[in-house]
Amino acid sequence: MPRLTGRSPLVHLLVRLSGLGVAALAMHSLAQAQVAGSGAPRIVAQTVVAGLEHPWAVAFLPDGRYLISERPGRLRLAMPDGRLLAPIAGLPPIASGGQGGLLDVVLVSDFARNRTLYFCYGEPGSGPDQGKNGTALARARLSDDALRLEDMRVIFSQRPKVASRLHFGCRIVERKSGGQSDGTLFLALGERFSEKEQAQNLQSHLGKIVRVGKDGTVPPDNPFAGRADAGPEIWSLGHRNVQGAALHPAT
Repeated sequence: MPRLTGRSPLVHLLVRLSGLGVAALAMHSLAQAQVAGSGAPRIVAQTVVAGLEHPWAVAFLPDGRYLISERPGRLRLAMPDGRLLAPIAGLPPIASGGQGGLLDVVLVSDFARNRTLYFCYGEPGSGPDQGKNGTALARARLSDDALRLEDMRVIFSQRPKVASRLHFGCRIVERKSGGQSDGTLFLALGERFSEKEQAQNLQSHLGKIVRVGKDGTVPPDNPFAGRADAGPEIWSLGHRNVQGAALHPAT
């Protein structure tokens, strides 16, 4: 059974240049030079894209371009030479503020075939949940010209909604078996800080990792599927605010 681990190889650094009030995306490399006396490799940061505001996630397109999520609620396309294009259209309403906003964005294994991507974000509440928010997972097709999202659909919405600006979690991992996608996704969900006790409550999504199908359906082999006293999407419980996750390469 695949396991999630929070210890993934570092593939990029998100650097906020506080003195300049701008943010940059920096790729890292391990220099051949060793830190004097330590024997440890030295990390050298190179600015690739400038002018970003709270960049949160990067998704690399097959043609060498990449998508960058900005937490205030923008999805940007960057060119290999560092040029940053206008925000991509088609995002849903986003509750941005504090730690919330547009967070993770991923391209899964079948993107080259169908141009479908997945992203998670702070979803504003409505009706009785007005003034509250929660983490949501959505899918959409990136248009052929990469200027907009098409056929956007929310496939998971965290319950309950909470009036909080903290601990959204929001890291997406595609589940694979034998190196092949099994058609499902893991999504990490924070306990929203003020509701930390709910991390142990199986009837709440707060403080959980959930597993859903790419179409939003609940896999029948989820550990709590079929139980009346538990959310069927739940994969694991008792988490605080998972924001780093990767699929274990062996198991």
